[in-house]
Amino acid sequence: MCAHTLPHVHTHTPTCAHTLTHAHGWSRSHPHAAGCRPAPPQAAAAMAALAERLQAEASCSVCLELFSEPVLTECGHSFCRGCLATLLETSRAGPATCPQCRAPLGPGSLGRNRALGAVSELAAELEAEARRSRCRQHGEALGLFCESCRCPLCPRCWDEPGHRQHRARPAREAAQSLREMLQRDLVLLQKEKEDFKPGEEKQSDVLLVKVALERQRLRDTFEQLQQFLQEQKGILLAQLDQAHEELAKQRSHYISRTSERRSLLDTVIAEIEKKCDQPAAEFLMDVGRTLSSCEAVKIPVPEPVSPELQRHVGNLCEMSQLVTATVASFRVKVLSEMDRERVKVTLDPETMSPDLVLSEDCRSVRLGDRQQNLPSTPKRFLGSPSILGSQGFTSGRHYWEVEVGNGDSWAVGVALDSVQRKESLSMAMGKIWALRLDWDRQYTVLHVPPSPLVLREEPRRIRIHLDYEADQVTFYNAENMEQLFQYEAAFTEKVFLYFWLWSQETIIQLCG
Repeated sequence: MCAHTLPHVHTHTPTCAHTLTHAHGWSRSHPHAAGCRPAPPQAAAAMAALAERLQAEASCSVCLELFSEPVLTECGHSFCRGCLATLLETSRAGPATCPQCRAPLGPGSLGRNRALGAVSELAAELEAEARRSRCRQHGEALGLFCESCRCPLCPRCWDEPGHRQHRARPAREAAQSLREMLQRDLVLLQKEKEDFKPGEEKQSDVLLVKVALERQRLRDTFEQLQQFLQEQKGILLAQLDQAHEELAKQRSHYISRTSERRSLLDTVIAEIEKKCDQPAAEFLMDVGRTLSSCEAVKIPVPEPVSPELQRHVGNLCEMSQLVTATVASFRVKVLSEMDRERVKVTLDPETMSPDLVLSEDCRSVRLGDRQQNLPSTPKRFLGSPSILGSQGFTSGRHYWEVEVGNGDSWAVGVALDSVQRKESLSMAMGKIWALRLDWDRQYTVLHVPPSPLVLREEPRRIRIHLDYEADQVTFYNAENMEQLFQYEAAFTEKVFLYFWLWSQETIIQLCG
């Protein structure tokens, strides 16, 4: 159907009796009563198709936009006044024709098409309405803004329990208010950007240069150390190689001399045995040669290794052992200096329960077969077989390692200084962060509330890492450094190493 044949459309906006009223936001009065429900999906699709057809019929065939001041030609076609005026101006050399059917356009033959103009306005309104954002769930226009959730709503969303108690405003009003607020923030942020002159990168630059220098210094130090060790290694190995060669030479010479002496002995013995059987005259004729052979055999055989070479080899061996011990000591010293978080702690006998027995070096504890007669002091545990470390911590990162072996019925961890000491373990658990292995080989995270913990393998050696500032206690299997568990604590006082033990077959020992 051509645009100029459309009847005049009178636009009319229906009103719903159940409307939203504005009073400090929006109040509710049944926004979805009968007759106000959105159309079903099929009807909505049909309405969208009709709107698209309406826009096509209300569009100018020249500019392909909605009509603007449409005019009607004698041949019955409509165009925008501006589009047709442009065509008339460009065709002054010849007669003007209709762009659609090429019929001649006489002067003064154009009439204003008011009905089509109204249709174009209606199509424009429908297009604007179609462009409005709609609720994905309900298909209605997002005409409200929830100030509590800071999100757009349709009336049906606002009527749901999630937003029923929230304050909502009309979307346009909220957008205007928020736009003004963002404009103010924009001015402040632009001013802050102009005044923003960060200088922190200077500190970063200084630290980067420092790290680069230390990196180069460390590389040079290790290269020099490696070069020095290689030189000393070459010298010592060369001396040992020379001593080895000299020892081999003297050994070969000794074997040769002893072989010659054995052969000479056989010869002289045979000659003497033969000489002794001769008559006196014959015996005395060349007895001097036989006596000389005997004297020659009696000359001592040289030692296998000369005293000088023995002393030289002894000195080289001492030097090699000294170098080996020095390198081992150096390695231990470097590692101990670098591993500053590791602390050497001992157990405090003044806190030990009478049920426990402490070693002389205060580094291992076991459960006794009877209670000891110990004085009851404020620091001593009487309600549970427990003991604390002698050193407490109020800052920093520290760790120590504990050997638990194959035993059971133990707990290792940390405790606050104010931990309950005269009551049972369950009463003191609120200030203890520990890992416990029960008699049935089940692990428990020992805090409030205690909870079971499943481990892939039973650790024999446990590392306990305390990070006071981060309020964390972490347990590792010290044999493979697999993390077992991590507590999130809240430290406000001194923290101590904590042991609990309830098996005479188990010994808990602090590792060196």
